[in-house]
Amino acid sequence: MPEVERLAEVDAELTRLRPGFYAPVSPGAVEARARRELVLARVVAAWRSLDSDVWFSHETAAVLHGMWTYRLADRVHLTQLYPPQVRREDDSWDHRFLVTRHWTRLPERDRDEAGGVPVTSLERTAVDCARTLSSESALVVMDCALRHGADRSLVRRIIDESRGKRGVVQARRVLEIADTGAESPGETLTRYGLIEAGLPRPTTQIPVLTSLGPRWVDLGWPAARVGIEFDGEVKYTELADGDPDEIRRRERARQHAIEEEGWRIVRSGWPDIDHPHAFHVRVWRAFAGRGQLVLSSEAGAARRA
Repeated sequence: MPEVERLAEVDAELTRLRPGFYAPVSPGAVEARARRELVLARVVAAWRSLDSDVWFSHETAAVLHGMWTYRLADRVHLTQLYPPQVRREDDSWDHRFLVTRHWTRLPERDRDEAGGVPVTSLERTAVDCARTLSSESALVVMDCALRHGADRSLVRRIIDESRGKRGVVQARRVLEIADTGAESPGETLTRYGLIEAGLPRPTTQIPVLTSLGPRWVDLGWPAARVGIEFDGEVKYTELADGDPDEIRRRERARQHAIEEEGWRIVRSGWPDIDHPHAFHVRVWRAFAGRGQLVLSSEAGAARRA
C-alpha cells in the first residue's frame, strides 16, 4: 500500500494496528504524548474497519475530546447499543489489536461527535472513566471535563442512572472532589494526594495581592497561608519559548513576592506524585506554627464544601 510505504520512510518503528493499518512510533517520543498519538492512530484504524453504529467511549473518548488523561492505556474503547455480533476472526482482531467493546444503553443525550467521529458526550465520558479507571486517573478526566464545560448536574444524574453498576461509589466520590480550578493533570494529582494523606481539601487558584500585582497560587489553604506550586515539565519546555532560565527567574520572583505577603510555599513536581511521602511531610511542616485551630477550621470548611 502506498500509505504504508510513505510511513516506512519516516525515522520510526511501525506498529501494526489492524490488517492493512500501521502507525509510526518514534523511539525518542515523550512516552505520554506517544501513547496518545498511538491511541488516536488505533481510533483511525478501528473507525475505517467498522461497519456498525458505535461510539468511541471511556478513555478513548477523553482523548478525542482533547481532555487530560493519566496513565492512558494503549487500547481503544467502543460503545454500541446491542451485543456485538462479531465473527470469530473479528473477535480475535479486537483482542490482538487492543479494542474493547461495551454493550449498553446510550441515550441521544449521551452521544456526541469529535473531529467527525462519533463519541460519547463529555458528561458520559467523565462518568464512564470515573467508574472504570483508578481514582487518580478518573479525577484527572473529571477535572478536565468540568473545565471543558461539562454540566456537573448532568454528570451527577448519569451517575444516579448507573446505580447498581460497577464503580458507582467511586464515581460519586470523584465528582465530589472534582475541581475546575486545576490547570494541569499534575495539579489534580497533587490535590488528590494531599486529600488522601489526610490534609484538608485545598482551594485552587488562590489570588494573592503582591508587590508585583495580583498573583495566583496553584492550590493551598488561604486561612493558613500555605500554598502549593506544581512544577510541570511543560512550564520549562514548551511554554518557555526557548528560555527556561528566564521562566525560572520569573518563578523565583513570583514566589518571593507571594512569600512577602506571609505565605509559605511548598513546590511539587512529578517525582512527588510518584513518591509523595516526603512532599506530604513538607506540607505538614509548613503548617507548623500556624496553629491547630487554623488547620481544623480549614478541614471543617473542606467538609462543608
